[in-house]
Amino acid sequence: MTSLRQWWRRAAAAFKDRRSLLLARLRPRRAPWHHRELEATVIRATSHEDRWMDYRSAARVFAWARTSPSYLRPVMLALARRARRTRCWVVALKALMVAHGVLLRSGLPPARAGRLPFVLADFRDRSSSSPAKSVAFSAFVRAYFRFLDQRSILAAQEVVDAGDADYRSARLERIRKMQLLLELLLQIRPYADGMEVPLVLEAMDCALVEIFHVYGEICTGIAWFLVSGVPGPAKPPLRKADAAAGVRVLWRAAEQSARLSSYFELCRGLGVVNARRLPPAFVRVSDEDARHLERILMGDAEQDDASGEAKAEGAAPAEAKKDAGSAPTATVVTTEWVAFDEEKPSAGAVACGGGAEGRVGSHWNPFVAAPLDVREGGNLIELF
Repeated sequence: MTSLRQWWRRAAAAFKDRRSLLLARLRPRRAPWHHRELEATVIRATSHEDRWMDYRSAARVFAWARTSPSYLRPVMLALARRARRTRCWVVALKALMVAHGVLLRSGLPPARAGRLPFVLADFRDRSSSSPAKSVAFSAFVRAYFRFLDQRSILAAQEVVDAGDADYRSARLERIRKMQLLLELLLQIRPYADGMEVPLVLEAMDCALVEIFHVYGEICTGIAWFLVSGVPGPAKPPLRKADAAAGVRVLWRAAEQSARLSSYFELCRGLGVVNARRLPPAFVRVSDEDARHLERILMGDAEQDDASGEAKAEGAAPAEAKKDAGSAPTATVVTTEWVAFDEEKPSAGAVACGGGAEGRVGSHWNPFVAAPLDVREGGNLIELF
């Protein structure tokens, strides 16, 4: 049963929203991009109501953002005005979630969409019933903002060109940045008891869908890097620097897979909708697999360096002469992962080289396929 204090807080929050709607309609039009009805819709989508999200208003905001590139600026500025003025975690979190959808569905190239026009890195909530809850909800809002801000920065950067001379190093750098983005996503979680409210679970739903895509791109990138290290006539040799960078990425992926397993268990325990669609058991990358792949990568790099030195002296390596005219069998990778197609993978999708459950031939490659179905979506994400 709602207490008198809760009723009073909700009445005061509703009054604030009505006041903001009235001011939005009465505010004079000072710039061409100012749109009264759009601003009113943004206010409804980011109301103080903490029990639900106004999906109809959010869908109207997304539709406006898709209508024309000229509408993107007024939409983001209306969200920025709403986010900068509030000290309520509900309004701030809703503004971030709506901005998240706008960035995904604006229809503009990422470079033109740009960064968020507001900053919530130092957000402090003043609307909760206790200081402990204020601290916890503030941390949750700041974690969501850090992810979304970094996501907008990463999306605005140029896509790696396959024709670049240093394409392999550029791909590794891209994987490293995606792993950083995954770290920020894993921080979107409750920081105290009593945070299992519908709006927080909805935000974690959005984060979970992003995790599906980000982790899928990480798996795709690592699978591509492992296959690119296979010796071949049309492939550049694997340098030691690239092999060492690949090993660091590999070990970080193994560590993150363990944290992902814990995060999924947390989501299931909290009742996050998309967590119900996860596979019963999440397959982690074991330390043994990581060590095995490290030995393969470093062995190939050392062999390629030795081959390069021998060719510089005008003599071919003895092993190369011995195996001339036959398929390369110097490493396990050559025989086990030769089924991979050499194509540029798309973001969020994983190229499978054959076999089921991540197997290629008689061996298991932990990075062959993403262990998640990226097609699943949550309530607000479905509007995106």
